[in-house]
Amino acid sequence: MSIVELAAVAMLSLAAQDPAFAQDPGAQRVAPRGSYRDSCQEEYVNRGRLYADCRDRQGRMRGTSIELAQCGPYNIANDDGRLVCGPHRGQYEDRPGRPGGGWGDDRPGGGWGGGRGSAVIYTDANFRGASQRIDGEMPNLSNTGFNDRISSIQLRGRWEVCTDAYFRGYCQTLDGDVRNLGNTGLNDRISSMRPVRGGGRW
Repeated sequence: MSIVELAAVAMLSLAAQDPAFAQDPGAQRVAPRGSYRDSCQEEYVNRGRLYADCRDRQGRMRGTSIELAQCGPYNIANDDGRLVCGPHRGQYEDRPGRPGGGWGDDRPGGGWGGGRGSAVIYTDANFRGASQRIDGEMPNLSNTGFNDRISSIQLRGRWEVCTDAYFRGYCQTLDGDVRNLGNTGLNDRISSMRPVRGGGRW
């Protein structure tokens, strides 16, 4: 069976299990079952992709994701902090040298060398949950799985964040890490973000 055929079978299976998915395949859904749940946490589905924080062989938590359409009847498992199913391997949502999130200091999750004009966004407060590194201007977060889902953020330099795509709506400039965006009126509301030229603490 081809990959396209497997994807079609998976989509039909998901639609049968979840009527809401049949009406809107891009809608966020409850994370599916699988052995990955024994060693992963903070799992969720957005636009047909499963996101989770999974423990690797060294005990560190890694952000990872996989397309559900390619998994079909396969068990979704955790392989060294990466989501896998059958012959398919997901991808790390953190970056090389950044197991689990963070900037390489004593904050939770390990470290990676974020450069000037870089940010790490998290779905939960206190730099937890699914995470992604942003390098430079991001005018529309809708295709990242993080649109209106950011609850904490780590920054290199000053950043402008806005509640609407393309830097519209309510905008605010942040200078430094924010452990809980609930105190700013921006929790789960950010749709675009960009570095502020000439700003930063370097």
